[in-house]
Amino acid sequence: MRAAADLLLAALHSAAEALSGCGVRFEAFARLGESVHLHRERDGSLERRLSREFGVACRVAGDGRAGFAAASGSGARAGRDAARAAMATMRPAPDPLPPRSLLGSSGTALPFQTPDLERLAALVEEVAGRFAAGNHGLALVQLRGLAGSSAAALATGEGFHAVASAGGAVLELLVAPSEGPWRHFHFAAPALADLDPAAVAERTREAALLATRGRPPERQLADVILAPAVAAPLVAALAQRLTAAAEPLGAARVSRAWRLVDDRPGPAGLLPLPWDGEGLPARRIELIAGGEVRERLATWADAERSGGAPGGAVRPSYRHPPRAGPANLVVLPEPALQQSELLARVEHGFYLAVPAGAVQVDAASGRFELRAAAVAVRHGKPAAAHPLVTLRGSLRRLLGALVAAGGDSESFSLACAVTTPSLLFRRLEIA
Repeated sequence: MRAAADLLLAALHSAAEALSGCGVRFEAFARLGESVHLHRERDGSLERRLSREFGVACRVAGDGRAGFAAASGSGARAGRDAARAAMATMRPAPDPLPPRSLLGSSGTALPFQTPDLERLAALVEEVAGRFAAGNHGLALVQLRGLAGSSAAALATGEGFHAVASAGGAVLELLVAPSEGPWRHFHFAAPALADLDPAAVAERTREAALLATRGRPPERQLADVILAPAVAAPLVAALAQRLTAAAEPLGAARVSRAWRLVDDRPGPAGLLPLPWDGEGLPARRIELIAGGEVRERLATWADAERSGGAPGGAVRPSYRHPPRAGPANLVVLPEPALQQSELLARVEHGFYLAVPAGAVQVDAASGRFELRAAAVAVRHGKPAAAHPLVTLRGSLRRLLGALVAAGGDSESFSLACAVTTPSLLFRRLEIA
């Protein structure tokens, strides 16, 4: 962590020097990211890639104007370039910078570790070996592994500074059954050590063999259980919709079975951090609870304009200014049911086990479409297989249709971190 912190703070120091005599309020933000990627093909060939990104961004405000700019690089020059470019971009705008009094203390920095390519390679080979040892008619077409770490630092002209680090690991498998469509599987964890090769191989085999034969069901409204991998992209889309100013969904009927939080400080979820994208101390943000939509994710400037509390800022990269958005989503099951209990609540419906492609959401209406492999459920028991079904509905409908959640939470690295159990919804459209 020491070397990463030294690089970050040196870049911030040069930015602060360039801005300190300009008569503006300012914020400098620097991020260092390192990742290792490994791509294994069916024939065992490997492609290895190491990536490193470093950049500095500055926000400035004063005399009714504000500006933002970013520059790549890890030296003092990058900090100066970002500072000068930010001054050059100043235009009439409200001051977007939180006051120093809201920033509090920096919290505790997390340990930064350079990703270990050899350990990732060993994990990939072990998963591939375990998969081949008992494939049962399945072919492992591709296996992709990623391990990454990042460190970020933020400083303001009013004397605030904070440092934090994060890391994560992802395995993705593309599997071809002897019959039926290929399947894609995604496993994410805070560290490589948290990914169990035996569990990854076994769960992939079990799910890939599910619903390799069968016909699409007739179009109908039905109760559906969404496995965590199917539920996760819908949870992320719902949180994004709740954040959008155009339609907050606050007037929709909300099931009391929902409890969705953005657990930024942890310990739940895949990606806890001590502060948000603006330096405000991280806090758990209750998005849905008690049968109502509660807080909105908001930056400090959003909260100043429309009310509410700040603390919902994210930075997709150092190249972007802070914006409102989900970071570490967690669906908390209250209570958490066993899988058999979820199935017992379905008289006539479907269990959607494996997604087939990304969720599609219409930005104007909030309607979504998602394809998945499914099993028909009759009186709580599996009845028929369907290699590909299409789930349709609206995000507004999801708010009122949830009736229960399981105890099988899994984490996913999507546009944001998502941790969710299986979710049971009433009367969604299946075709």
